[in-house]
Amino acid sequence: MSDKYLKHYAEREINALKNITAVYQHCVCIPAFDESTVFIDRIIHFIKRHPASLLIIVLNQPSDESNSGYRTSNNNLACQQALQNSGQSVWVNQNLQLLNYHNHSAVLVVDRFSKGLTIPANQGVGLARKIAADLALQLISQQVISCPWIYSTDADVRLPDNYFALHRQEKSPSGKDKTEAVAAFVAHYEHISAGSNEIYQATQVYQARLNAYVDGLRYAGSAYAFHTLGSTLCINEKHYAQVRGFPKRAAGEDFYLLNKLRKTGLIVSPKQPIIQIESRQSSRTPFGTGSAVNEIRLFSDHRKAEIFYHPELFNWLKNILQWLSLLSIASFTQSADQQWQTHMANSEIFLSNEKTLIIEVLEELNFNLAYQHCLAQSQNPRQFNRHMRDWFDAFKTLKFFHLVRDKSGYKNISQDHYQQLINGS
Repeated sequence: MSDKYLKHYAEREINALKNITAVYQHCVCIPAFDESTVFIDRIIHFIKRHPASLLIIVLNQPSDESNSGYRTSNNNLACQQALQNSGQSVWVNQNLQLLNYHNHSAVLVVDRFSKGLTIPANQGVGLARKIAADLALQLISQQVISCPWIYSTDADVRLPDNYFALHRQEKSPSGKDKTEAVAAFVAHYEHISAGSNEIYQATQVYQARLNAYVDGLRYAGSAYAFHTLGSTLCINEKHYAQVRGFPKRAAGEDFYLLNKLRKTGLIVSPKQPIIQIESRQSSRTPFGTGSAVNEIRLFSDHRKAEIFYHPELFNWLKNILQWLSLLSIASFTQSADQQWQTHMANSEIFLSNEKTLIIEVLEELNFNLAYQHCLAQSQNPRQFNRHMRDWFDAFKTLKFFHLVRDKSGYKNISQDHYQQLINGS
């Protein structure tokens, strides 16, 4: 699987990885755009505490589509210079440079910001992450990196000393590796202040919103109840190749990658280690934490920002997932002319006035096509249920939420309102 991916789908940088003789235990992939050299200081400090580690840093810059011409990011140049000053250059090929450190660790610097090397604006951070992870996969295949787990983080993150414990290789009593079914680990995280208390407070509201969403998914029984931040990932190399790497998107690449990975294996969220993410103003991506925090800051009282899904939506999700399980059984035990609409009409899970709305929502999600496909691909209820859960994935769940919200009147609410409803007050 990895060989096929590397041959047909990996980014061009992997072809430059020749004649690297060192061996590293772990690798960390970091995209960096217009960062200050404080980021480099943290990286060097991390390297000194983790021997035999390779950090792959993609210094990137989006293409300038205006008529003003190309301008190199001074911060990118400063970061590149800081890395070159702190390490010993031992290998250079095309836009890659390997810098060694005294404890057998190294930094592989990828130049995707110089003229002619910039990243298409619509591919943004997704392509930067993909370049780094593809390089890691190639080095794993060359046995330059011994650990088969690709760590992915960001420049605004402070990594703990036990960071590489994330991919815990625990053994069962029989000696079998418990992590063989895991596609990715998602690290526990917390936002910390980076100087501005106002930005920190707004970020805390957004993190509460993210936590509420994942908690709600878990309550509903969704298989996609995990956080989707690119700075928290640890991905198994085989699963990474199986889903053809990071999507080349300007934002949401982490969400869509994990959505695909969950269909190939488990997504596990350990309580340790905990990484810290700086709360800072950012407009690097069109949506995500930075843009959400900017919107929250428009409210004088950040807790009044209506960004929380109404808790009742998670009850709707719980019911639809329960109904899908029953549909799996009914589709193979009842007559061949049994239709899902009929099963919905006869279901006792939903109230009578809810069934019409749910059928309307499912039809807008093209459920009938999915239902027929899952039937054709399945020989028993278990297979049908697995195919259906793959179809009703994290993306479909979001669309389901938005459609039910808009049709039912359960609009987004503030953090205070959300807490009142959760606490029953």
